[in-house]
Amino acid sequence: MDTIDYYNEKKWCDGCGDYVRFLMSVDHSYCVHCGTLVRLFNKQDWEAFHAAVDQSRQARAQGPNKGRRRVRAS
Repeated sequence: MDTIDYYNEKKWCDGCGDYVRFLMSVDHSYCVHCGTLVRLFNKQDWEAFHAAVDQSRQARAQGPNKGRRRVRAS
């Protein structure tokens, strides 16, 4: 079983321009350095994440046998 290391988890801070440690409240997370609201990814990483998800969805939608001809058993 994988363990989660909450003490080293980081999120993107626009104020600092980097992935930083954060304090989490019930609704939001805040940078420990400048207090700015943080988010999971920066814009570039967010777009790359969504591109990978879309690619995975397309691959699953095609299915394992999509595009292959069936061969009749003799």
